[in-house]
Amino acid sequence: MTRALILLLISFGVLLGQDAELVLRTTVGYSTMLASRKMSDEVKAEAQKLGQAARVAAANGRYGEAMQSYAQGTALMLGQEWTPAAEFTAGLRAKANHAIVAPGALVRITLDTMFAATRPLAEKVAVTLTLRRPNEVAGPPIAAATLVGPDRLPLTIEARIPQEAAGDYLVDARLSLSEKSLPGRTIPVHVEDLAADVAALRKRNPVDPTPAYALELFDRADRGEISPFRIDFKKEFARAHTLLDTPHPFAGVKGDMRRAYRSPVDQTLQPYRLFVPASYDGEKPAGLVVALHGMGGDENSIFDQYAAGRMKAEAEKRGLFVVCPKGRGPASMYRGAAEQDVLDVLAEVQREYKIDPQRVYLMGHSMGAYGAWSIAMNHPERFAALGPIAGGGNPAGLEKIKAIPHYIVHGDNDKTVPVAQSRMMVEAAKKLGTPHVYVEVPNGSHTDIAVPHFAPMLDYFLQAR
Repeated sequence: MTRALILLLISFGVLLGQDAELVLRTTVGYSTMLASRKMSDEVKAEAQKLGQAARVAAANGRYGEAMQSYAQGTALMLGQEWTPAAEFTAGLRAKANHAIVAPGALVRITLDTMFAATRPLAEKVAVTLTLRRPNEVAGPPIAAATLVGPDRLPLTIEARIPQEAAGDYLVDARLSLSEKSLPGRTIPVHVEDLAADVAALRKRNPVDPTPAYALELFDRADRGEISPFRIDFKKEFARAHTLLDTPHPFAGVKGDMRRAYRSPVDQTLQPYRLFVPASYDGEKPAGLVVALHGMGGDENSIFDQYAAGRMKAEAEKRGLFVVCPKGRGPASMYRGAAEQDVLDVLAEVQREYKIDPQRVYLMGHSMGAYGAWSIAMNHPERFAALGPIAGGGNPAGLEKIKAIPHYIVHGDNDKTVPVAQSRMMVEAAKKLGTPHVYVEVPNGSHTDIAVPHFAPMLDYFLQAR
């Protein structure tokens, strides 16, 4: 995340829609490729020019134009020819009418484009739908080949899921031109008959946010807003029924919990993960760590994907609570409603548990580090210490949080968020006299520097009030 990306974020403001978030995620990936891939000076200069054009277009709300420039620049960096067919296929998007389907059911795949090709196609592109397991390279066709061109978009193709299918699959929209393969599109689908389970839970019309979120989780996965993979929906529904049947289901429960709350911003259900240490007795106030995930992650990321729960293990040793809100969309940068979610989840935990208000700490990785700095600057009275890992922020805003101790970590070989972003914040902290520890990891990447610093960061937090 370069300075240009920060300016792009500011220009998006708090109204990040689906297309804007797609562009923002693409911007990060494009910047990473530009920083890490070997290429000639001439190619790099042209790729930088196309990236700058994309950021200008995005800042002015022309998201399709931005994606077109990014696609052309990516092809350039990969050494691929930017032909009319390459331009046409780069703009294609594919979406299923349902991402959770029963065996033997029909699925409808709609192809559309995010940007219009600037050059005409000499001939139409052939589209074939195939079905494969995620660990397989290819699978059998489930729909006959169909020709598609700009004049036929949007195009919906029907295909039938095999009766014997069960579990997670990928529907590939395989593209070809004159029998030459082109980059296709892939749609994740989960094959399982859940109609009766969904109907049974809907009939109970759960009001409490956590059991109600089981239906919201299903609906979001079915709409393709989140991946349907790795979710045991029957288990989620069974858990929801148990919660509905149990008075005060979370009372006295310790350890890892998946919770949800209803946002007063828009009345949507928003999930969060909560860890309650075994030492908590409800009498002595405990410290709380608010942990923010990175771009593309969710409320489960820090608990499940960082060394399979190292954060929970380190918090248990120190008697600390940990709560992980979901940052709304995958690229929200914790602005607007996503920032309010963090504050609302914090308030939710403080209402239900005896949390020491003098020992509430805020940390995050990547996008979460940007969020930690920006949220603390907007609400400096809430947090006793900050822990930004591989992120950045606005140095001018540090004046508002100059008394809050910082534990900052960054790798000097970070290709996603340049180490200069943390260095800039550290220099500003030094000038303000902000208490801080800065760990710059030699040859550290964007991801490998996080887990080793969970323990020393929490120890640093415990010294701050």
